[in-house]
Amino acid sequence: MRKTALIIIILLIALSGISIQLAHAQTFDFAKAYQDYQYTLSVYNQSFADYQDARDFYLKNPTLTLKEDARKKTLTMLRNRDELMKVYLTALRMKIVETQGLDSDDKNNIFGKIDAEVAWYQDHEKNYLDNDPLENLFGKSSESESRYKTNTSPISYEALFYVSLGTEQGLRTAQEDIYKNLRSIIDQDVAAGKYDINPFNRWFTDIESVIQELNQNEDKARKSIQKMYDQNYIQPTSTFNASIDPLNSSIDLLSQLNRFLVEVTTSIQNQTK
Repeated sequence: MRKTALIIIILLIALSGISIQLAHAQTFDFAKAYQDYQYTLSVYNQSFADYQDARDFYLKNPTLTLKEDARKKTLTMLRNRDELMKVYLTALRMKIVETQGLDSDDKNNIFGKIDAEVAWYQDHEKNYLDNDPLENLFGKSSESESRYKTNTSPISYEALFYVSLGTEQGLRTAQEDIYKNLRSIIDQDVAAGKYDINPFNRWFTDIESVIQELNQNEDKARKSIQKMYDQNYIQPTSTFNASIDPLNSSIDLLSQLNRFLVEVTTSIQNQTK
C-alpha cells in the first residue's frame, strides 16, 4: 500500500519542473489542485504510519483491544488512500486543463478517462464501513489495488503523455505561425519586386521539412501511447517512455526551427536597410 503513494509522488514530480505558486483562495487551478494533493498526501502518510504502528503492536501482542485499534487505523488509512487517488487524479486533470497545445478532442478524451477513475474511487471510499472487520477491509483494499494496476496507472501515464505532447505541440504551432507570417510578408514583397525569391525559396523548403518531421514525431508518439491499451499489454512505464522518445527527439528540431526563423527575420531586416 505504501508503494502506491510513492508511485503517485514520482508521477506528480514528472508533471513539470515548475515551482508551485500559492493560488488565490477562490481560484481552483493546477497550483491549488497540487496544494490539495500535498495536503492529502501528508494526511495519508500519517494514517499509514499509524496503521503500521497499530499492526505491529497487535502482531507482537494479539489482544482484542489492540486488534480493534488496528482495525480502526486500517479503516482510516484505506479511506485516506482512496481520497488521495481522487485528489491526485484531479491534479492531473487540472494540469491538462492548463496545458497549451492540446485541442478539445485530446482533452475531452483523457478527461473522460480521468473522471471515470475519480468517480470509481469516490464510490469505493464509501464501501469502507465503520463496523467492517479486518478481513473485509483487506478484501476491499485489494479492489483498490487491482483498480490502480489495471486502470488508474495507465490512465495516469497517458495523462502525463498528453501534458508533454501539448507542450511540444504548443511550441511547434507558435513557431509555425511565425513562419506563415514571415512567408506571407516575403511572398508579398517578392511580388512587389522588393525582394529576390532566392534564397528564400530554398529556405522555405528546409523550414517545411523540419515542420513535417515535427508533425511525424507527434503522430508517432500518439500511436505509441495507444499501445497502453493493446491486448499485448506491457508495463505502463515502458509504454510511456517509448511514447515520449519521439517528443524528446523534437527538442533539437524545435531549436533548429527557431534558428531558421531567426535567420529569415535577420535577412528581411538586412534587405530593408
